[in-house]
Amino acid sequence: MSRVAMSTMMTADVSRGAVRRRRARAPRSSRVRAAESSRDVGDESDDAYITRDLSVPLATRAMEMVSSNAVVGLSRGEHASEVARMLSEALRAGRVDNVVVVPTEPLAAKECAVCGLEMRTIDEVKAIDVTFAQPSECAVLTIGGKRTLASVFGRETTPTQPDVERMKLTMRKSARVVLLKELFVDKIGGSIPIVVDAEDWEEHAEELDDLFLGDAEVWRRGATFDANPRGGKNPYVSADGSHTLLDLRFEDPINGGRWECGLMLDGQPCGPYELQQALETDVEGVRAHGIYTSADAVITLNPVDMSAVVIERDHD
Repeated sequence: MSRVAMSTMMTADVSRGAVRRRRARAPRSSRVRAAESSRDVGDESDDAYITRDLSVPLATRAMEMVSSNAVVGLSRGEHASEVARMLSEALRAGRVDNVVVVPTEPLAAKECAVCGLEMRTIDEVKAIDVTFAQPSECAVLTIGGKRTLASVFGRETTPTQPDVERMKLTMRKSARVVLLKELFVDKIGGSIPIVVDAEDWEEHAEELDDLFLGDAEVWRRGATFDANPRGGKNPYVSADGSHTLLDLRFEDPINGGRWECGLMLDGQPCGPYELQQALETDVEGVRAHGIYTSADAVITLNPVDMSAVVIERDHD
């Protein structure tokens, strides 16, 4: 998958077009990839290549947006962890005072605890001033002449599975959401995490399979990396047993890898807004999904000199 310079924008068509049709099901065996071909799509979310040299300029710019008496949301990820480290240093040095942090998931909470930050749960705060969130993938799009941001959260599987539902709740409670991503892509694609009830996961998976027949495969996420389409011997289930994760994998069955256009719906290329609408209105049982299209800004790197740059969304 190619990465693009920051000046590259994609013009997305958000018109819904004709009314969607629900297509007949083919036998599952003809639609599900064999277990030995279990390489994840969207592996651009693997942050193993990220070094502190990449995180420092992003976190430094993020800290310019933090003031005393603020409530700050923080996600998982190396960039967000660097923000936590810098925030801890700023508090100790007295550059800011009385800042509390709302971690978006347990892994972020562990990082904040290591840094000695004062934390609150999402239920303990009335609002969050700014949330810094590190997506698995981010695209800067131009739609109807306005710049917007589309992102995907929750592809990561290690060291723990993400809490997509809590992440989305935190961002909805935030006055401002700022993404942290060292590079962005020209279009969203690959895999989209879907949170569904664990007890009825097969029913929800079948519904998704009907909706995206020929466009995407539906895999249950395993607790280990080498899971097969049904989650392997150890499918992931949340600690409280309430939900599991499905991955909607937008792969080209003929050419392999992700679709060149990014996302598909009804056999046609679609944008993240269209996909978001379909997931939220056409499928029962979806508790949350990894698409997020309401970020206010992204802090990214200028590929020429690797300095931090803020790209703002155009608001109505």
